Order: sequence, then C-alpha cells, then structure tokens
Amino acid sequence: MSSKKFIVNQDELTIGTPDELSDEQMEVFQKCIHALKPWKKGPLNLFGTHIDSEWRSDMKWARLQRGIPDLEDMVVCDLGCGNGYFMYRMLEYSPKLVVGIDPNLHAWLEFSLFQRVSGVTNLKFEYLRGDIMSSLPGMFDVVFCLGVLYHTPDPIGMLKDIHKSMKGKSTLIVDCQGIDGDDDIALFPKKRYTNMRGVYFLPTMSCLQNWLRRANFTNIEVIFSEELSTEEQRTTDWAPLRSLQESLDPEDTSKTVEGYPRAHRFYVKCRK
Repeated sequence: MSSKKFIVNQDELTIGTPDELSDEQMEVFQKCIHALKPWKKGPLNLFGTHIDSEWRSDMKWARLQRGIPDLEDMVVCDLGCGNGYFMYRMLEYSPKLVVGIDPNLHAWLEFSLFQRVSGVTNLKFEYLRGDIMSSLPGMFDVVFCLGVLYHTPDPIGMLKDIHKSMKGKSTLIVDCQGIDGDDDIALFPKKRYTNMRGVYFLPTMSCLQNWLRRANFTNIEVIFSEELSTEEQRTTDWAPLRSLQESLDPEDTSKTVEGYPRAHRFYVKCRK
C-alpha cells in the first residue's frame, strides 16, 4: 500500500489520510496502534490520528540537522533506530539506502506498520544487536548512533565496531546522554539511572570526545550540549509510563531519584 499523503520534512511524520481507510479498516487500525503503546518516538500522524510519543524526536532532529552531511545517494545506518522515525526523516535528503539496526521487537513492529502503509522501499530494519557492525566492513557512508552508547558496557568497543563498518572519509553522528563537568570522567550507576536498567557509562563531553579519539575518529565537532528537558521526554496518553519527570528527585530536579546528576544530551559529529 502507498498512502496518498506522505510527509517526512515536518516535525510530525505523516502517513495517510482518514478517507483512505473504510470504517472497518479504521477500526482494525485503531486497535493496532493502541496495542502498540507505549509509542517512544514521534510525533506521528497516521491516517489522521495524532500520536504524541514519549520523546519529542522532532526536537532532536532539528538539532541534528545542524550537522547532517550530504545524504543524497548515500548508504546510511541508523544504529539503535527504534521505530524508524529518524530513518523516515532522512528521506528528505534522498539517501540511496537507510539501514536501521535495533534488537527491540516492539520497535520493529511499529516500523513494520509504517512500511506496510507508506510504500517506501529504501528503508530496511535489521533486527540485530549493535555488535553486528564489525561484520559489515566498509558498508556505510554515514552512521547515526543516537541514544546508544550509554546503554553498552563497552562504549569504546562499540565505537571501534562502528569505525570498521564505515567507508573511508565517512561521517559519524553521535547522540549520547552524559553528565555535566569538565573532567575526563564517566558516571557508572550502581544499578539504575532515572529508573532505567541497562545504563552503564554516562560521560562528560570531554570524556565522550576521548572515547571517539580512542576509536580513531577525527575532526570532532560539538553540535549541541544541553540538559535533558521534560519538554523533550515526558509521559503522554500514547506513552503511559514513568518518564523523565517521574525519574527526577522531586525536591531537587538537578538530581535523579537515585541521587545522581541529571542527564545532559551531547551531540557530536566526527569523521573516520
């Protein structure tokens, strides 16, 4: 199916209009999208239904656009792609192919829904872990690694795997949660961070840059650095879960509920 309305260059990824579905099809579609809660990445407009996701991914994309290289006819990787919101936003820049890699089944289901109704053929989702990158030597012109590094116990190893997957003189865009400060250090939470499991190293900006240098990346450029806000990550009707606000100390929002420093968001561009 190829929907009549398909918009990828606005904040809200839009696929389809209500009049494209019969009443019976709309009823089935509504059951489907409600069954896919929580929606983590968006915002989305699917056949006239506005989905306000937990993450305002449009805000991240607006920042990333400051540093995006030429994607026309390029082979691009979105490592940790989630439901593919950013992959669809990349279509504005006419890439040859965008490969999303993520081991999250829920995200794959949402992406598969988008693909079923959009008719797009140059976006591919690979249900794989990030360590597959070392098995794809010299494949990508551009790699986006967004919100991934702090979820791995070996961030430098992951960066080296990414380096192997890239062509010569290619570009890496990194988005990583971290902590404020000038020291070359990373926070290593005891168990959880903002109620999240699977968070390992949260670097300072200088520490993140050192990781990139250790993985043989050059020409490091800071695109954005700012405290993570509850405007960007929050609970919604489409994402009824504990989000950032519920994970901060109610008496001191500069700290998490575990007592750690509140997260900052670092966006960096570099070259192989």
